[in-house]
Amino acid sequence: MKQALLNSAEHYPFLEPFRLQQRQFAEADYLPRLQQQLTELPIDSEGSSPLVHLVQREKGCGIVIQDFFQLENERIVQLNLQTENSFEILARNTLLMDSIIQATFDFAMNDLRLLRRLHVEQMETELHYKQRILPEKQEKLGRVEQELENLPSQGGEREEREMRSYYQKICSDLQHDIEEHAKRVGQLEELLGTARDCSVDREFVEAHLVILARGGYGRGELSLASDRDLGYCLDTEQLASGQAEVVRQLIIRIETLLNAAQVMTAHQYFEIDEDLTRFQQGSMLQTIPSILESRVLVGSQRLAERLKQHFFEILPYEPYVLEKINTYLQTERPQLNQADLKHDLGGLRSLQIPLWIAAATFGVFPSYTAEMIALLIKQRLLSPRQAFKLCQALEFTYDLRNFTGAARDHYFDEEARHSGCRGEDLLLNVINDNMERLYLLKKQRFQDVDDFDRYRLQMQDTIQQLSRALLRNILERHVVRTFQTFQVTVYLRKRRIIEINALEGMPQVPLSLIFSDPLKLLDMFIYIGKVGYDLSFELKDEMADLLQSLTVDVVQSRTPELSEKFSELMMTPYVDQALRIMLEISDPIGLNDPAFFGGTTTQKYLPDTLLGRFIPECNQMHFLLRNLSYHQHPVSIHSLNAMQAAEEELQILQKQYPELYQYLQPKHILALKWAVLFHDVGKIDPRTRHQISGTSIAVRAIERLGYADPELFGSISLMIAHHMTVVRLSKTSAYFDQAIQQFFEIANRDLVNVILLFLVNISDYRSVSDATAKDTRTLRTFFEETYRVYAEMRSSGQLNDAMDAINSYLDRKKQDLEFDTRINLLIQQGLQNSIEDALYTPVATIQSQEYERLQKGHEELEQYWRLLKMGSLDEKGLSQTTEKLIRTIRQYLSPDTINTLINPYRRQLEWFFAAFPNRFLLSSSSAILAQQMMRFENWSSEAIVSVLTNPRGRPVGLLVYVQEAPQIHSRIAYALSRRQIDIEGAKMNRVCFAEGRSAYCYYLQITVRSSAMIFPRELEHSILYDSPPQLDLDQQHFLHNPRLQLEFLEDDEKGYVVQEVNGHFVRMAQSYLRVKLTLEDAPLIFYKLANSFDRFEVPVQQSLITTTGFQVNDYFYILPQDLERLKSSGFEEVVKRSLSDPPSHD
Repeated sequence: MKQALLNSAEHYPFLEPFRLQQRQFAEADYLPRLQQQLTELPIDSEGSSPLVHLVQREKGCGIVIQDFFQLENERIVQLNLQTENSFEILARNTLLMDSIIQATFDFAMNDLRLLRRLHVEQMETELHYKQRILPEKQEKLGRVEQELENLPSQGGEREEREMRSYYQKICSDLQHDIEEHAKRVGQLEELLGTARDCSVDREFVEAHLVILARGGYGRGELSLASDRDLGYCLDTEQLASGQAEVVRQLIIRIETLLNAAQVMTAHQYFEIDEDLTRFQQGSMLQTIPSILESRVLVGSQRLAERLKQHFFEILPYEPYVLEKINTYLQTERPQLNQADLKHDLGGLRSLQIPLWIAAATFGVFPSYTAEMIALLIKQRLLSPRQAFKLCQALEFTYDLRNFTGAARDHYFDEEARHSGCRGEDLLLNVINDNMERLYLLKKQRFQDVDDFDRYRLQMQDTIQQLSRALLRNILERHVVRTFQTFQVTVYLRKRRIIEINALEGMPQVPLSLIFSDPLKLLDMFIYIGKVGYDLSFELKDEMADLLQSLTVDVVQSRTPELSEKFSELMMTPYVDQALRIMLEISDPIGLNDPAFFGGTTTQKYLPDTLLGRFIPECNQMHFLLRNLSYHQHPVSIHSLNAMQAAEEELQILQKQYPELYQYLQPKHILALKWAVLFHDVGKIDPRTRHQISGTSIAVRAIERLGYADPELFGSISLMIAHHMTVVRLSKTSAYFDQAIQQFFEIANRDLVNVILLFLVNISDYRSVSDATAKDTRTLRTFFEETYRVYAEMRSSGQLNDAMDAINSYLDRKKQDLEFDTRINLLIQQGLQNSIEDALYTPVATIQSQEYERLQKGHEELEQYWRLLKMGSLDEKGLSQTTEKLIRTIRQYLSPDTINTLINPYRRQLEWFFAAFPNRFLLSSSSAILAQQMMRFENWSSEAIVSVLTNPRGRPVGLLVYVQEAPQIHSRIAYALSRRQIDIEGAKMNRVCFAEGRSAYCYYLQITVRSSAMIFPRELEHSILYDSPPQLDLDQQHFLHNPRLQLEFLEDDEKGYVVQEVNGHFVRMAQSYLRVKLTLEDAPLIFYKLANSFDRFEVPVQQSLITTTGFQVNDYFYILPQDLERLKSSGFEEVVKRSLSDPPSHD
């Protein structure tokens, strides 16, 4: 049937010039002439090695083919000026390329026996080397493992830990090498078993290999501006592994010979048994039609048909058609005096798209455009007159394309220059005023410019009109898609589902029976998410009947499977469309089921939607208005628009930052989609900060769907809590480095979190309004700078992974910050005196040469010093002036001199930068650090508290220094709770002084629930003297469900203690075990957790506290010897009971 359709091209004579097999030219005997020249090629290989012989043949072949190609190509180029039939040029150029490929194959076949021999020898050499080196590596591994056993298993000085880490890495590398060597030995033995005796006969090779012409070259439309697309396919089902390796050497040889001849090709390699599903994705889709319409040049026709069949089987019809339609709709309309002959509307691509869609629709991919046009006539999608017009338009478009392909290198000469043509404006595939002038000068097809323009625009208009009509006619049909228990009818042109029925042959029943199982209903929306179709208005109304049967009990009965279905739905590219339709399917207001709202009727005016039956919070988001001065849409519409933006941003990330995109696993993209949907869900409760309350609401919503993954909950919570943070950081004009540092800290120094936070921020920001959608440049620039920092660290070649890159960057910034703090300290202490006494006189004593250099900047330094000393600057001016003074001092003074100047504060500075966590240090300016350092100069104090405020004076953080004492962590936690101070994040370090005493340094990020001020002295007194309450652990019923998850984790090699050694304070690595506690936030959480450790007399060495929305993730670092005490004594039960007891604050 298909062949009958294709043969109909013979009934339309105007198509014949467009069919390659009808265009044989007696004088174009390319192949025999080229073969003859290659046969006569003199190769003197006597006494030379096989490799030298191959190189000589390669050079000789390259010269012959290059000379032949240039000569024949020049003849075609000149013929192009004389003919008014561009199809003849396409045919000649195609036949010339065919001959070169076939002759190159013949030439390479003569080398195959020698190629096999050399490759076998190469594999034998590699095998002997691997077999020899393997025992040596195994022996070395044994010696290293013995050395490792002689080292302490944990703890010890820093040098011992580094040595142990060094040996462990060597062991790991050696084990990996041994495994890889052993694996390769097995592979080589298998390959050699069949490669040595592999046949090199032409018949054998052609039976198991096919070389294909793809794309325009495959269709016989190789213009002078076309790419030469090839495809190689190997029959790996029939070939043994060694035989396949030999034939691969032939393919490599063919490409090597073509490169030597300067005949550039774009080739793809396939194996007949490989998984081709990768070509279903994105830009790879275009490979499918390029193979389906390909043409065999050399080799097995049977193998080519099998490859085409495999590609046709994986062709995803709807996504393929949608991708082509979207491409067509995005095609730009050309200017009157300039057009892209390939990509603009009215160019070749705008016609090829309807032809490709027609081929996929009819299941026929002919190798020639003429046959496709004949098929369209047969199907009454084109009339013969329209087809004739189309061929006219194609002939002229190809004529222009051929001309642009040769214009710059062949037609642009002195005559062209004198006529006013400019070589730089002669662009491939572009017709413009310059190209038009050269065309009229060199080719006598038109009498004047008016004839040319009139004809060109008419042909362009013909392709525009006929391609639109073709697209409309092809899509003007209904297709049926069948599922396990139902089928849908799709109106292709409208991209709309118009009917849903039971399977053909089954009794037709109402939709409520077809979708009695919620999972089957979700199958249909998963399909919509994949293809982006809409439902007809009538069908949406009919589907609202489902709400009566889709009760709470029905939904909850399928909870275990719901999470899998929703995950599949959320991962589809058009999930926003699917959810939008689910929101539009609704019952009249007031008829909803009170059980969906806690069994009350207080929400009777809420919409009752199909999506709300699965996620009731979406009903509350629907048509909810918030912050209209900023937001252009209700919350639900904004959230769905953001989901669409997130999908687009993922595609942008994949294209622009492929190195970053590879870090995103499906679980990360799933978390992103849920976070974007719920990023504003907290707005349903106007009494709360929506980015905080939204985390708890979102987690509980997806828990009802059957999700139970703490990692997923944590990732979603992080993105919701910070869905506006990166936008804010990007607008920080000053301290750009600090903004990037804060970004890394918020992301927990995790590159995946960095990427996800950017994506959720830009997706939200784009969707707020039309204005913000056009105003993403600052945010994108900020992310580009963040990526640049990461890329610079990676390019050093010393970093193993993304975490290393981020940590290395932050360590470098910390060193710079510490040096700036030294200068700032010098400035703050010196401002009490004149600049001469504070700077010039000491420098003259220390380093006379630098004193002379400093004198050169005297006027500039004096100006900044005077401004700071006057004290009249506002906060911004003070910051900028201090920064300029620091930069100037760094310009004139060496680090050694600056260190000498602040030597009295050296010990204090070392202690401060070692004791307090990096997350505080890196988020602060050098001026703030210098001020805070002086606040903590008295280490003998039992407790010191410093309050950190934002520019509006609101408390946002605390620095706490306390001497080690019983229950000291519980005391700190209780003192904070009494003052309604909530901890959003915290880090605690332990400090060990040389005289034997210990202390703890806290950095706490806080919010204060009341408007009361925090007085440091009062808080210090409370920590030292207020007794925390006792917790009742004997109650029979929990009063609060903490949703606790407790894990005992191994050493993450991040733990350290701040140790005073020989008068210096350093961070010394320690082997700590970790106790991870994940739970919901509630009052006194930190106190109750600290109290639990106190009960077991387990000292906490370090702690890391993170509160993301309503989810708490705390890590407590303990000594290895304390772990068994917790495990064997019911620690988890004590924690649960502690968390369940709400003690009084009195």
